Amino acid sequence: MRFLSLAAAAGIAVLASGPLAAQAPEPPPVASEPPAQQPAPESGQQLTQEPAAPDVSARYAFSRVDGGFLRFDSVSGQVALCSQRGAGWVCQAVPEDRAALDSEIARLQGEVTQLKSEVATLRAPPEPPRPSAELAPRNDGPKSGGLKLPTDEDIKWARAAIENIWRQFVDMVAELQKDLQRKG
Repeated sequence: MRFLSLAAAAGIAVLASGPLAAQAPEPPPVASEPPAQQPAPESGQQLTQEPAAPDVSARYAFSRVDGGFLRFDSVSGQVALCSQRGAGWVCQAVPEDRAALDSEIARLQGEVTQLKSEVATLRAPPEPPRPSAELAPRNDGPKSGGLKLPTDEDIKWARAAIENIWRQFVDMVAELQKDLQRKG
């Protein structure tokens, strides 16, 4: 909130130093105490310097608005609307909605956190593809992953199949030879 007050003050200072500053009536008087008089040092005493009081005229900046002046306090950052009433000048603080600003800041911080996590997810390398269940090796027994030797039945079936294929191949070659002898 102090940032907003400082931003408003900067705007007020720019307006106050612009061409409207020469046309503006005198701002309301600011009460200040006259500087304290220091007694003259007696002979042999050293002069001790007290810290100088802050310049009160530089503390406030005024800007003309409808119905009065905006007063910016450069020390506290507060902004007040000063207007002339029947009894004199009255300055009322400009209300700030700090709760709304805090909730908006919290919402934006949450959104930033969410977006950062999304960006991190998008930048991460993709996972390597996994084979489908059809291509995955089967676990057929306690020795999963090992070599499974054929049984006697498997050997007999394979031998019968190879013999059958061999007979068909020999028959095909014999038929081809007979066809070539007839034509030749």
